[in-house]
Amino acid sequence: MAAIAVSVFSVVRDEPPVVWIISLVLAVPVAFWGTVRGLRTMARRMFSVVEPYGQCRTVADDRGAVTTGERASFSMDWTVFREYLETPGLFVLLGGDRASGVALLAKRGAQDPADVDRLRAILDRNLKRR
Repeated sequence: MAAIAVSVFSVVRDEPPVVWIISLVLAVPVAFWGTVRGLRTMARRMFSVVEPYGQCRTVADDRGAVTTGERASFSMDWTVFREYLETPGLFVLLGGDRASGVALLAKRGAQDPADVDRLRAILDRNLKRR
């Protein structure tokens, strides 16, 4: 985006090529730094929201999932979510029409690989795979 913005601005202002090059050399690293800094800030804020709950355990069945932490617990129906996607380490549940949230179910919490397969089967019955 930074490269496109510099290019458009340089064309509109009819700048010589040397200004394009200097602007690109400066703009791209600054944009990269700003993006990384923004993502780190967002991650810190998210961690500060969930950190007080302590270690959590999630149990899922065909009705939904129940998460119990050291200081709080909550349950969620599958109807809250529209679909899910699977990564090598997570199941990512994506919100539906009534909620625009995201929930993460870590595979590392499974006792054995068969538990991951059972969770995948539960998710397949109740949500659309993306």
